[in-house]
Amino acid sequence: MRKKHRLNMRISCFFLALVVITAIGVGALIYQVNYHVSLSSSGKHLNRCGKYVDQIIDADMIDNWLANGEDETYRLTKKDLEGITKEFELSYLFVYRPVEDDNNNIKNEVVYLFDIDHENISSGKVYALGEHGYELKEYEEFKKVFETGEIQTTTVLSTDSGETMLTSLVPLRLDNGDIYGIVGVCRRIGNINAVAATASVFLILAFEIIIIVFGVLILVYIHRKVIRPVNTLSEHMNSFVSSGSDFRFEPVTEIKTGDEIETMADDFNTMADSLLKYTGDLKRITADKERLRTELDVAGKIRSAVSADMSVPAFSDRSDFELFSSLKNTVYNSCSFCNYFMTDKDHLLIVMGESVGKTLPSMLMSMLASTSICAFARVGEEPYRIAYETNNSLCGFERKDIGMTVSALIVEIDLARGELKYVNAGMPPVIIKRTGECYTAEEEVIQFNLGEMHGVSFVQKTIHLNQGNVLFFTSYGVQEMKNPGGEKYTGIRLLSDINDISKRDYTLEDMIGELEVRLDSFRSGMQSELDTTILGFRYLG
Repeated sequence: MRKKHRLNMRISCFFLALVVITAIGVGALIYQVNYHVSLSSSGKHLNRCGKYVDQIIDADMIDNWLANGEDETYRLTKKDLEGITKEFELSYLFVYRPVEDDNNNIKNEVVYLFDIDHENISSGKVYALGEHGYELKEYEEFKKVFETGEIQTTTVLSTDSGETMLTSLVPLRLDNGDIYGIVGVCRRIGNINAVAATASVFLILAFEIIIIVFGVLILVYIHRKVIRPVNTLSEHMNSFVSSGSDFRFEPVTEIKTGDEIETMADDFNTMADSLLKYTGDLKRITADKERLRTELDVAGKIRSAVSADMSVPAFSDRSDFELFSSLKNTVYNSCSFCNYFMTDKDHLLIVMGESVGKTLPSMLMSMLASTSICAFARVGEEPYRIAYETNNSLCGFERKDIGMTVSALIVEIDLARGELKYVNAGMPPVIIKRTGECYTAEEEVIQFNLGEMHGVSFVQKTIHLNQGNVLFFTSYGVQEMKNPGGEKYTGIRLLSDINDISKRDYTLEDMIGELEVRLDSFRSGMQSELDTTILGFRYLG
């Protein structure tokens, strides 16, 4: 149960991070859209207010007001403008006329007619009738009104407090249609921000509710279809391995997923049933040679359960890669595994490994490691996460004094992008032929075997593939193979033979076949102490 909770927590944290990142991105986008919509809407609103003010003010009376001061008509007009400012929620409203120089050019100076500060944004400075204002912040837009006769809108006008305003400058016309002055109506940008933010909150909340509901459904589905079945299978395996020589076995009947996980459960039931029959037969066998032969027979069945079919080239229907593998020279240990399958249409997983020791528990460790790796791969974990989780799973078993570990090579290939990711936990270096080069061994980081220490982090390497690149993966049984004189085959000899074989136009199957012939010739009938596994992969793009 502890492992399931950890996986649930990781998926939940990933989903939470996705929700937060999505909320920030979508929120910013929605806010920007609403802000620009609100800004445009406020500009149109201010333009209408300016035109309305132009209709209220009798521009032909202005010269009389400037000459004789305020009269009843001026005070009534000002009262109407104050009412408009309040009713339309304006921050500021002003009316002024320009001052011209001797050449009739508009100066950066105006004579104020009305100055209404509804929200006290000018720090107490309100212009009276006839007062002059200088150095206008909206001077350029002010001139354009007189030059074009069109309304000008600006967002650069700032108050004394430094707050930016949205300001519309509307021409004030005489009865004959001539432009006499300017009507300015202002609104705080902060007010527009508040409107945009309010509108955005509801949209963001609705979006987040949809994401959360959808995410919860996904989490429930993953829990029911992946995490719970894998955990159930792991508990049965742990119980089976921890039962000692009695091999108490309860068949896995709870998993009804109808997919590869149920297939693994059925394979485990078959394997466990075979082992139970084997233990019954083993009690009647007293000779060591007979017992060893029986164990090797069981080992072959175990390896068949955790390894892919190597009798024919794999994935013959695929045109983007070529894959072939062989266990031909394996004659003794039988504690290795080699498997490969498509996790989806574009991703190929290759796993190869072997356990330390030559006993039945060693074979079970191989089975458990291979099953765990395949299960986490189907969930979509990357190789370094698969190695981490599998290592923790193997460390969690009660192995008493057995002290077994498993070395493994976990490879994930993105066929669409030509990207290979892998973790090498105690296996020989990867051999690769890049374009225009000979076969070389990759420089590997020395890492722990699986099951040595709980909580170990594994280094993941990435190789970018080009069309025609070829890779070989082998077990230590190849390099450690000995001839009758006690000489080892070695990785150097392996590279030399592969480069020699590659000089001829061979398929992967032919190349591996020729390599197996050379291994058999080198061994000259000597019994191998370790399994020999060879897998070749050619990327065709």
